Amino acid sequence: MSHVLFPISCNQRGVEPVVGSFAPDTANPPTALNGAGFTVARTSQGLFTVTFDQVFPDFVAFDAHLQHVTAAARYAQVGVYVAASKTLQIRVVDGSGNVQDVAADAASRVNFVAWVRSSSA
Repeated sequence: MSHVLFPISCNQRGVEPVVGSFAPDTANPPTALNGAGFTVARTSQGLFTVTFDQVFPDFVAFDAHLQHVTAAARYAQVGVYVAASKTLQIRVVDGSGNVQDVAADAASRVNFVAWVRSSSA
């Protein structure tokens, strides 16, 4: 059986995805980045700054999810994109809205997809 990969596309001209994930490691820098076109740094408790390799004129949509080993009520919340610094923040919050670190675990990751406008067209 062969596997066929289909390219991800969008019906809006000049819009393309940036897809990635990383493994939180409590108070340490994130590890195991998957994807391309970005880096990730731990800014403070439960707060991560994604820095893109290039400036995008516009973010059409951005979504992040926490893949977690336990059934704890924790969620990834997306912040504002700042074009001048090419950054976007993702914070991990609990059910009460408190920012929380995520312990290192082989099954714990923050996954995201950004639909960006790659040109001003």
